[in-house]
Amino acid sequence: MTDTDRAPVIMIGLDAAEYSLIEEWMAEGALPNMASLAGRGSSGRLASTARWLVGSPWPSFYTSSSPADHGLYHYLQWRPEQMKHDRPGKDWLPLDPFWRSAARKGRRVIALDVPLTYAPETFPGTEISGWATHELLEKPASQPPDLLRNIEREYGKPPFDAEESRLLSYAEMINVRDQCINTTELVSQVSVDLMKREDWDLFIVCLAATHRAGHQLWDETNISGTLTPEQKAEHKDALRQVYIAIDRGIGDMLEQAGGDATAMVFSLHGMGVNVSRSEVMREMLSRVVEDNAPGAAASAHNKRWVDRLRILVPTSFRAKVKTRLPRILQDWLTLFWRTSNIDWTRTRAFSAFSDLDGYVRVNLKGRESGGIVEPGEEFEALLQKIEAGLLTYADADSGEPLVAETIRATTLFGEDAEIANTLPDIMVRWAPSSAAKHHRITSSQYGEIAWPTPGRHPQARSGNHRPEGFLIAAGASVGKGAGLSGAHIMDLAPTVFSLLELEQPDDFRGKPLFASHQEQGLGRH
Repeated sequence: MTDTDRAPVIMIGLDAAEYSLIEEWMAEGALPNMASLAGRGSSGRLASTARWLVGSPWPSFYTSSSPADHGLYHYLQWRPEQMKHDRPGKDWLPLDPFWRSAARKGRRVIALDVPLTYAPETFPGTEISGWATHELLEKPASQPPDLLRNIEREYGKPPFDAEESRLLSYAEMINVRDQCINTTELVSQVSVDLMKREDWDLFIVCLAATHRAGHQLWDETNISGTLTPEQKAEHKDALRQVYIAIDRGIGDMLEQAGGDATAMVFSLHGMGVNVSRSEVMREMLSRVVEDNAPGAAASAHNKRWVDRLRILVPTSFRAKVKTRLPRILQDWLTLFWRTSNIDWTRTRAFSAFSDLDGYVRVNLKGRESGGIVEPGEEFEALLQKIEAGLLTYADADSGEPLVAETIRATTLFGEDAEIANTLPDIMVRWAPSSAAKHHRITSSQYGEIAWPTPGRHPQARSGNHRPEGFLIAAGASVGKGAGLSGAHIMDLAPTVFSLLELEQPDDFRGKPLFASHQEQGLGRH
């Protein structure tokens, strides 16, 4: 099959978009372009690695592999050989997105703003990375190198402000909504123009507004002051207006792509009420590990002076200062508040950095350079103690448990040395209720802990991630109304390789969903 016979593929990622909202608003007629695409093809939910490791979906998607393979699950990760958290880098977590591989195999590729990728090095394709994305590993860059500079000269910089972890005023909430809409319109226009300027076999773009809006516009728990009835109505409709702008952008891009293109609109995880209790995870864990019973004084090395200072410095002030610093200083400040001043000679387990799930890492001999816990029986006994202890915590007012369940990395991925070096030992999934309601949490064994911001969420995010993605796809190779039962986010890259008539790499873990060329022996089964 020649290049002119093969249908091009356009992939439009909606970062952390919530499919239940899309279904509702498609049914209302508010999202006509997504509804039309779904009517012409297939749609459904995707299982996701976000179920336990919320930062892992994008790397899992673009490598078609699990976190046990690629190792990336957060923008700041624990490095046992250095006894510190660090931003992932090519030197210790190398990752190769599938579109760069497709370009090296002769397909014409344009990629724009796929989150959590390393800056593109020289490859035979066109890519802009980190321009208008919510999440990035490195500073914005492009291939060819002057492309980003030319785009900013022609279109300007995206109007996203940095997200600040503080309550928003009504006016600031409206500004978030408008920035999300304006950024969507800008990225959509750049996408259309890139498709016009270059021939392509694969175009992939991510629209980040659904991510930012989901965190900050989900409900009123992150709004300061009292809203009037009119303001309440405008707030309630703000998230919907962002999705409507997204749908318009999708329509513009699909029109430019042409009717013969195979179109895939997708998200790798969803959004819902903020259930994160990560702000109190460190204190919960330390009490369990140190056997701090009700009324007992916490050991000195657990009551850090940093914790006392953090209470004294208002969250809004810390947020304003942090967002005005260079990225490397932002990372340092984040870890300073969360993980600094730990005495590793006495710390048997610690809470690894997270902003949704709870992550527990044991300070294990032979793995951590400062390890003190013996492998074998001591390690196993400590894991069991932590798992049981965390399950004792509940909301002091309602009695509702804080922890839905815990799981070990080895249970998810099997006994593997590489897993032990990169992932948390225990992952904690929180109860599905809003964490903003808390005033105090309590345990019959370990006593009471004050909630940092009673009746509010300390992250000042009303929404946070849910572990389910979706796919809406249409094209000649996509069966109309075909189900997606059992489909996973790791299946998307193999599907694209099949559509582009490329042999499936041996390290792909997923399978093609619409493998029209399997009869030619080009798909892995």
